[in-house]
Amino acid sequence: MLTFERVRLAALPAAAAFLLSGCTGVNLTVDSLLAAPKLTDEQSQIHAALIAAVGRNITLKYPRGGANRSAYVIADVDGEPTEEALVFYEYTGAENEGVRVNLLDRREDGSWYSVREIAGAGTEIDKVVISTMGEGNDQDILIGYQNITGENALEIYTYSDENFQRVGTDSYSLLETIDINSDGKEEIVTIQRTQEVETGTAYTKAYLLRIDDGEIIKDDGIDMTAGVQSYVRAYKGRLENGDPAVYIDETDSDGQLRTEIIFYRYSGLQNPVQLRSDKMLPLVTRPSGYSTADLNGDGVYEIPSCKPMLGYEDAVAEEQVLKTTWNVYEDFYKMTPTVSGYHSVADGYTMEFPSRWTDTVTVKVDPDTGEAVFYKYEGDINAEMPELMRIISVRKDEAEELLHNGYRLIVSSGQIDYLVKLPTNKREKLILTIDEVQNNFYPITN
Repeated sequence: MLTFERVRLAALPAAAAFLLSGCTGVNLTVDSLLAAPKLTDEQSQIHAALIAAVGRNITLKYPRGGANRSAYVIADVDGEPTEEALVFYEYTGAENEGVRVNLLDRREDGSWYSVREIAGAGTEIDKVVISTMGEGNDQDILIGYQNITGENALEIYTYSDENFQRVGTDSYSLLETIDINSDGKEEIVTIQRTQEVETGTAYTKAYLLRIDDGEIIKDDGIDMTAGVQSYVRAYKGRLENGDPAVYIDETDSDGQLRTEIIFYRYSGLQNPVQLRSDKMLPLVTRPSGYSTADLNGDGVYEIPSCKPMLGYEDAVAEEQVLKTTWNVYEDFYKMTPTVSGYHSVADGYTMEFPSRWTDTVTVKVDPDTGEAVFYKYEGDINAEMPELMRIISVRKDEAEELLHNGYRLIVSSGQIDYLVKLPTNKREKLILTIDEVQNNFYPITN
């Protein structure tokens, strides 16, 4: 066996959903949640069984990240025909006693009952993952907890034959589940900070965890690049050649954003950014806010790089508008550009420049409306320049007035409409058609 030891406008709907889901850390009591219109009949039945077992003096806790954001996670975790429910809460007034997780199951008549309550390893829930990782069809339950020590705590649970139990624990800064070695089972990839007790030396590694006969098996890990201030987010995707990969956005000591890429090869994890940091780090480092994204939804994530837009070369960093080039990683430490143009961090989109715009077009942001205004550059960013188009993002209920004033819809994304206004004078060859705008426009949906 191997050794294993803007967004101003675009953010408004997301922020509203974030608040409604409870992910801000503002806790709702169970009774207040019952009054909420979105509580389903099934959740109401689970609630009744829960308070019958533990009483009413509880406050629901909501996972802050991941796909499962509800205090009630309903899934088949034991391979039987009926589903089970996990409920997360803390006891009201119990200071620093942390999160509880309660597993409830169904009887043959459809009624719910509490199987067991387990004390979690933190005061908040980072994420909840339910996936088949070991042999058989049973699902493993991964719960990441946030606590005051800084590192998150991972606990893995199983449920079978009426036995809900904890089977393993670990710590992590970042966690993602993915079938990274293409064996048909998901593994756990964690980023973990470690400090040697004797020397005080701190280092960070990426580890591969799997579950074997109910136990966590952990590999020896691979080094992550030094100088990381914080890990921001992991993205589960694939490489250009189809191999599974995890892309990790992190901030460095200068506050810039950079990306490391983890994949599986030669019987272990690989990290090309760390292996050739002298070559790779300059290619994957850019200003804060320019996050990794899957522009076309093919699972291959693009990593942005930035340089000043035309006319901003001598401006101070705070006043620069940047041209962004999106790149994909290929083997042999190579980054290949795919899309280049203007990226709005605030409004969440990229507008690709067509080839005839190269070294010809620049962008200014209208300070009153927040619109990105595209101009034909004639040598002086502060001079009058021919306007080629302007793009704005608004809530759907605000779009109609703009549509009556000459704007046209590019695309809708969630509750946001992206609109463009093109000059009526079409004699300028740099002016795009609406089809060109729509074909070159990428809303960022991460």
